[in-house]
Amino acid sequence: MNNAWANIMAHAADAKAKPLSVAEAFSDDTNRFKAFSVQWGDLLFDYSKQKITPKTMELLLALAESAQLSEKIDALFSGDRLNVSEQRAVLHTALRDSTARPLWVEGENLTSEIVATQEKMERFVSAFRAEEKKGITGLPLKHCLCLGIGGSGLGPSLVCEALAPYKTTDIQMHFISNIDGETLSAVLKELPAEQTFCLVSSKTFSTLETRENARKVRAWFEATLNDRAVGHEWIAHHWGAVTAAPDKAKEWGMIDAHIFPFWPWVGGRFSVWSSIGLPIALSVGMDGFRSFLSGAEAVDQHFRETPFAQNIPVLMGLLGIWNINGLGYSTQAILPYADALKRFPSYCQQLEMESNGKGVSTAGKPVSHQTAPVIWGDVGCDGQHAYMQLLHQGTVVVPVDFLVPVRSRSGHQDLQTLMVANALSQSKALMEGQIDTETPLKTCDGDRPSSTLMFSQLTPRMLGSLLSLYEHKVFVQGILWSVNSFDQWGVELGKQLTQQLLPRLMCHTQGQNTPNNRTDSSTEGLLTFFHRHQGSDGQYEEQSSTGYGRNGGDRNSDLQTTG
Repeated sequence: MNNAWANIMAHAADAKAKPLSVAEAFSDDTNRFKAFSVQWGDLLFDYSKQKITPKTMELLLALAESAQLSEKIDALFSGDRLNVSEQRAVLHTALRDSTARPLWVEGENLTSEIVATQEKMERFVSAFRAEEKKGITGLPLKHCLCLGIGGSGLGPSLVCEALAPYKTTDIQMHFISNIDGETLSAVLKELPAEQTFCLVSSKTFSTLETRENARKVRAWFEATLNDRAVGHEWIAHHWGAVTAAPDKAKEWGMIDAHIFPFWPWVGGRFSVWSSIGLPIALSVGMDGFRSFLSGAEAVDQHFRETPFAQNIPVLMGLLGIWNINGLGYSTQAILPYADALKRFPSYCQQLEMESNGKGVSTAGKPVSHQTAPVIWGDVGCDGQHAYMQLLHQGTVVVPVDFLVPVRSRSGHQDLQTLMVANALSQSKALMEGQIDTETPLKTCDGDRPSSTLMFSQLTPRMLGSLLSLYEHKVFVQGILWSVNSFDQWGVELGKQLTQQLLPRLMCHTQGQNTPNNRTDSSTEGLLTFFHRHQGSDGQYEEQSSTGYGRNGGDRNSDLQTTG
């Protein structure tokens, strides 16, 4: 622990011994809001309700300097191999750089590749939206079924949902991520195969969930198109891919015009700015997609150029450090007051917990402090009738981020004003609380920390800015915790174990003897229960509720099964 960390922890010990009353701090300092807020364009970041003093911020800023954060930020944008465990650059920021300045990394000008891919996306989007893309029967494609999981699915689905009012086409977007047959069946029942395009988003083109969903969708196409689904010609009309393994997509039968590059230096949870965002461009057009990128790019410039004391993502990261490591608050709620941002907490959950949920430092040593908090949340005002009870009176203190748009996109400004009133009242109540000596059950302690991000309106540009703010917050915290924010070996472990257990689960399906690879007694008991209840006679029964068949498709022609 360096001196800056030691100073923070000593200050935290004092803060716990003599807890700060934030309400009293407002009474004592009429400039508190001005001192602890930043207005940046159409966005206001108010962190004055956090349990901080000027001394707290002084020490946190010193911590950032001691970690050489400025140099690390430069390294992020320069293509240094910040993903040390996989020896990769981390350059999702280059995907939204509109300057087209060359970015040379290991002898390659990445900018030229990015520009070429965006131009390819634009040609595809223009043709699709102009109804020039047609299915095998000659009808124009009207539906896009997007298969992808993790960042390959969550990012595009969040953005398409959040920007629904900006949709400029009648193309219908459908997202499938999980391998839940009921969800898949429900979606396929609503789709006309002859007018459906299936987009597979997978960096390796081998992700298990995406692979199996693609197999089922292929079987559905074949059963529905009947004699039209012969050979690979129909696939050229109805399938496309976003992948770093284009050869595998071509083996599947996809044509080059429908295959969009996705580079190894783009992590899945940072990939929405890449060709993974193709569904966004189909929905809101390339102009809307570029506006989304421009919002993120503006934050990139703010992050690189603004002194730390006024740098919003740096401040967000430092406040998280204070709450987690200083005050011991191990969870955080993300509460957007807009139904359009319903998936935003889930996006932040993956972004933060997959990036910084690490117990080993970049030096390969066990970390001695907590890293990522448990992220959760939902939209207001719904939460006020549910979990806000715990936030006000529970024994666990949960810091909150409120995300609040000022203007309605629907014209119902009266309802939006009521929504804003609820958000502000909740943050005020968390801070002030109330003491009821006559009825102690009504007492709320207050001093529950929160920050508020208030912005003019949820536009494509503003949404890009919000996502970028949280990305850079995560980066700041990863640097201060000395963890690699850009790998996910815990995720990989789960994938490996799945591949090991699948033969045990599938043995009855394929009429094989049980493999002799016994495991722990709990897993054995669960496997036994699974096989006992799989079918009426203990054997596997594959019965599709959608009627598409061919035994679920030919596995020999499917996506690769590695990884």
